[in-house]
Amino acid sequence: MALLVRALNPQSAAEIDRVAQGMQATLVEVEGEAVGLALHSLDWLRARVVWHLEHPCAAVWLAVEGASILGHSLVRAEPAGPEETLAAGHWGLVTTTYVWPPARRRGIARQLLLHDEAWMQAQGLSHSRTWTGANNHPLIALYERQGYAITQRAAHASSGSPMVCLSRALAAS
Repeated sequence: MALLVRALNPQSAAEIDRVAQGMQATLVEVEGEAVGLALHSLDWLRARVVWHLEHPCAAVWLAVEGASILGHSLVRAEPAGPEETLAAGHWGLVTTTYVWPPARRRGIARQLLLHDEAWMQAQGLSHSRTWTGANNHPLIALYERQGYAITQRAAHASSGSPMVCLSRALAAS
C-alpha cells in the first residue's frame, strides 16, 4: 500500500488524539520520560493540535497507509523576529514532526518535510525553520540532508534543555 500525506480531518477525535500522542512521544524521546511527560498534558497537546487546525495559516499533515497513521507534522507561518529581514515578514515553522517507531527508516519524515515545504511555498513563505532538542540527532541529520543549517541555539523555555534552530531559504517557486 502506498504512503499518502493528507490533512488531518478536524472532525476526527481519533486523528487529533493520535497526533497529540505523537507530540507527547516526541517530548519523551527528546527530553526523557520524566521531563517529556511533565512538559505538557495530553489535553494541552490536543488543544494545540486544534489550535493549528483553526489557525488561518497553519496545517496538520498525516502520513498514512490505508487506515494507519504512521506519522504527522504541524506547520505554520510565524512572524520574523526584529533581527530577521524577510521580504514577506514571515517564516514557515515546522513545529512538530513525528514518525511512529515501527514505521521509521522508510523516508516518511523526509516526505512530511517536503510536504511542509511545499505548503510553505504555496503560502508565499520564503524561509523554513524548526526548533528541536540539541540531542535530537536523527531529526537534525534529516534537516541537514535537506539543506538546513543550525542558525540559533537556546534553552527550552520550560525545561531549560539545550535547543537548536535549523533554517534554510526555500527555492523560489
